Amino acid sequence: MSPAPMSPIMPQHATESFKMRLTPEQKAKIERLAERKGSTQKEAVLAAVERELAAEADKDTDAIEPQPGSFLEAASDFVGIIDDPKVPSDLSSNPKYMRDYGKD
Repeated sequence: MSPAPMSPIMPQHATESFKMRLTPEQKAKIERLAERKGSTQKEAVLAAVERELAAEADKDTDAIEPQPGSFLEAASDFVGIIDDPKVPSDLSSNPKYMRDYGKD
């Protein structure tokens, strides 16, 4: 007889326990979830936690979608609209202005 397969949620080396008090309604919900999933209550709760964390991770990655084009293209309507005689036109290419750049 082969050993029962390990749950992908619970690694074999786990040693910590977690206890919490539940209302009868909460306990019943966990029991129903486990029954629907065909798993133990522990596995059902851990799977629900994993799903919740995965959903949060998906939201985080969805928030940072790269957009096509460059910043210069997006800001092209604003490039060159300020004409200030105190601001030199060659800040990035004149070594005089870059001499102390990055020094604090």
